[in-house]
Amino acid sequence: MYMQEEKMYYQCVYPDVYYKIQPFAMMACDEMDAYDNGMPDQDMVRQISDRIYEDVCRIHPDLAELDHYQGMSYEAAAAYNMTENVVEAQQYYRGGALQDLVTIIFLNELFGRGRRRRRRRRYYW
Repeated sequence: MYMQEEKMYYQCVYPDVYYKIQPFAMMACDEMDAYDNGMPDQDMVRQISDRIYEDVCRIHPDLAELDHYQGMSYEAAAAYNMTENVVEAQQYYRGGALQDLVTIIFLNELFGRGRRRRRRRRYYW
């Protein structure tokens, strides 16, 4: 019980962006629980986090304005001797820091639910 109280205390000091994203992550996890999909693979995590990101940007356009990502120019890549990997890296990297934060919050919620689910045992007599 003490650990949960401590966790609740530290969640109170999270930045405001967390409180704007977290309800969307919770809803996505609720949908997964309702359909009992189990643990998603990497592609499904990417699709769900993209959907959460789009919803967050639609509801909170102020966050969308702050989040912009510009790919590395070929000149900068050449300066670091990275020219052959730039295109591949930019195709994989979908968004800015907000996109990454959305994915992190979603995974945190998903894994947190997985731990709680395993602790509870239901016995049917």
